[in-house]
Amino acid sequence: MYGKDTLRGTASLNWGYGAAISSWEGVTVGGTPQRVTSLALDHSWNHAVENRKLNGRIPSSLGNLSNLTVLALNNNKLSGSIPSQLGNLSNLTVLGLWVNELSESIPPSLGGLSNLTVLGLGRNKLSGSIPSELGNLSNLRRLNLRDNGLSGSIPSQLGNLSNLNRLWLSGNGLSGNIPSQLGNLSNLTDLRLEANKLDGSIPSSLGNLSNLTHLFLSHNELNGSIPSQLGNLSKMHWLGLGGNELSGNIPSSLGNLASLTRLRLGDNELSGNIPSQLGNLSNLRDLWLYDNGLSGSIPSQLGNLSNLTDLRLNHNGLSGSMPSQLGNLSNLEGLSLYSNGLSGSIPSQLGNLSNLTWLFLNDNGLSGNIPSQLGNLSNL
Repeated sequence: MYGKDTLRGTASLNWGYGAAISSWEGVTVGGTPQRVTSLALDHSWNHAVENRKLNGRIPSSLGNLSNLTVLALNNNKLSGSIPSQLGNLSNLTVLGLWVNELSESIPPSLGGLSNLTVLGLGRNKLSGSIPSELGNLSNLRRLNLRDNGLSGSIPSQLGNLSNLNRLWLSGNGLSGNIPSQLGNLSNLTDLRLEANKLDGSIPSSLGNLSNLTHLFLSHNELNGSIPSQLGNLSKMHWLGLGGNELSGNIPSSLGNLASLTRLRLGDNELSGNIPSQLGNLSNLRDLWLYDNGLSGSIPSQLGNLSNLTDLRLNHNGLSGSMPSQLGNLSNLEGLSLYSNGLSGSIPSQLGNLSNLTWLFLNDNGLSGNIPSQLGNLSNL
């Protein structure tokens, strides 16, 4: 295999001229005459092999391996650029190069890999824009470009990837709007765009993604209101929109998300009341609404959230008394209500929260004595 020494670097492998290539570690051959069909040295699940990690560069000659179907070199120490010649591998189904030290831009030629189902380039040092040509990969199921230094906008052409079920672009420097065309990805289950510089509003078309279970848009510069259409996402488990500039009311339709386990809307500019419909989210474990401009009282219906472990409503403008129904939250581990305008006494029912490890009620207008029942909270 030409270029083996360039790829290997100083890694301790049995890639020698004295051994048949079929016996080389990570190399699979097949066909008549025999040709390399798979090159897989993936150390993702074995971190005790530092001397065996590839630490060279990817040779352009790998683009000559026309029978290659799998190129998986994840979790090595490869550096340099991704050769454009990899776009010649017309039979390739898996290209996995995540967790390396690869740099420079993503070659547009990768958009010619028509059989590709997995493209994993996450956790490298890649820069430049996302090539619009990746929108040609009609068989792609997973696209992972997270945790690089990518910039520019998200290509609208990614909305053509009708078989895609996982799109991870988080932890880059991407800017501009979220393309409404992403709402065409009917098979998508996991969309992660957090920790970028995306602005504009959240497209209502995302409410069409009926198979979506995870939507992470937190820590961007998104503004406008939360689309009520997100309440159509009946399979949603995790909705993370925190750390943006979102405004307006929390849509009551979010109370329809029966499978939701985590709702994180903190650190925005949301206003209005907390919808009582959120009390319908029987599987919810985290409810984070902190650091907004919410007003009105805390809905007593939140006491129905029997699986809730973490409730954060601090730094809002909430008023009225604390609902005694919060004492029904038997699995609650953390309750944060500080820096609001709450009044009245502390409900003695909070003494029923036997799993509570932290409780913050300061900077309110609470009055009366501290209930003796709080002394029962041995984990506090």
